[in-house]
Amino acid sequence: MHPTFPLYYVGFEVGSGFAGLKLLPADGLTLVQDLVTLPSFLADGDIVTLLKGSDPHAKLADVLQPSDYVLSLEDHTYFLGRLLAHGTHSHNAFNDERRYWSEHAQVLLLCLACILIPERCFELRLVTALPVSLYERTRRQRVKQALSQQYRFSFNGRSREVIVKCGYVAMEGQGILIHCGDASSQQAVIDVGERTTDLVAAEGQRLLIPLCKGEQFGVGQLVEDLQQLVWRYKRKLSIEKAHALLTAYAHHQPYPSIPTGASSLPDEEIMQVITGSLKRLARALSSFLIGTWNVEGAPAGTQFDKIYLGGGGAYYFEEVVRQALQECHIVTVPDPEHASICGYAELAASLDEDRWEEAP
Repeated sequence: MHPTFPLYYVGFEVGSGFAGLKLLPADGLTLVQDLVTLPSFLADGDIVTLLKGSDPHAKLADVLQPSDYVLSLEDHTYFLGRLLAHGTHSHNAFNDERRYWSEHAQVLLLCLACILIPERCFELRLVTALPVSLYERTRRQRVKQALSQQYRFSFNGRSREVIVKCGYVAMEGQGILIHCGDASSQQAVIDVGERTTDLVAAEGQRLLIPLCKGEQFGVGQLVEDLQQLVWRYKRKLSIEKAHALLTAYAHHQPYPSIPTGASSLPDEEIMQVITGSLKRLARALSSFLIGTWNVEGAPAGTQFDKIYLGGGGAYYFEEVVRQALQECHIVTVPDPEHASICGYAELAASLDEDRWEEAP
């Protein structure tokens, strides 16, 4: 550790819809906020253009509003958060596996950390994850090498210096095992995320690789169907607003108003699209669960003492999971969308000092 840099243990997920970061300060102090999520999109930014409509003497900090983030790294400026609409070429690199070890991941990590950490200089000791479908030695090493660096950059107009050491690259969903599981039983995780659903199996905390599998479906398909619905009215629906509709559906709350010109999007159409999407995805998810965890002569999934359901999709697919694995002990974890990054942070804080000295 740098002698003057505050140290934080970190759980981090790049995410395909939302990136997330959880902090555990090494000094044990309680933070006002220790967890943050952000749309996992970057846009190319131009600070000069951003300042054009303001006072001629205004500085960047003068024009930024809450949830506006500007990060400049290696002669490139990115807009994040609410500033995405003010940039160009907004993307989340979903179809590129390099997103987990490219500058895309670096920028998201640094931005999330700077949102939470006030110090100009600090050190992060990090655990992050790869989807099951990408989980192998070479890619894990690429992630560790790409993220483990000493960064000098600016965030919202203020210079920062951050040392990052990546001590371990987990399997997506493994954080739920760390956060909620135990040390000895046969256990598994169903992690339904934005774009991927990962099945993780373990004996205690040791992964059972043949029973781990991932597929590319998740909450993102629900978001896309809602966006298509709104597009029929010649309007665009942001990911954030689509998630607000889904959250209202899951918690039986009134839907936020979505303007469609002179009126608003009808509640019955929202309900129809969401229920139709869930029905379609339910068949795929059920087949995936049963096919992966099939047991000869016994119901699927019964080789496990307990199965944990997590990820943002837990709110929408709990009944589907319970129907598909009727004979299993299913536990929907508290705050399922954050359970994985909490587990990664806990793992980071528990790793031996030698692991950090070996970090690239």
